[in-house]
Amino acid sequence: MTASVTLPHNAVDSIICNSGTIAKLGITATGTAILTQVIVTAISYSLDLYRGDITVEEYKNLIVEAAKAAGIATPIVFLILVAVLALFPEFTVILSAPVVIAGFNSLFGISIAMPIIQSLLRHVQAGGFGEETAEAYRNVLGGSTPA
Repeated sequence: MTASVTLPHNAVDSIICNSGTIAKLGITATGTAILTQVIVTAISYSLDLYRGDITVEEYKNLIVEAAKAAGIATPIVFLILVAVLALFPEFTVILSAPVVIAGFNSLFGISIAMPIIQSLLRHVQAGGFGEETAEAYRNVLGGSTPA
């Protein structure tokens, strides 16, 4: 006795047949995005909290708002991506190209690094690493401090 397997006829049928796997991927992507955003936000504002520029309540609110934003944006982007790939399967080849993947990874890395770098610059400007560092920073900028 052989079991028959029904193969999907097009990309939309494939999406429907694989909806459980796609849902798991969406949940995993959303959880990862929320966790990443919470960690980056916590790191980015920990020096501000340490200096007393923000309160513990403000720090907590920044982290919660970051988690909410990632929790809302990620599933929407994921659903749009799945819908586009279902309707236009030829984009799968384009999106899986090594240069495109490298570009997305670079953007992801920059989105993580920039808030942390901005936090370090705020700390330098506030004299958190000592006046010598703040003075060297001002000299690099030509004697002016950014707004």
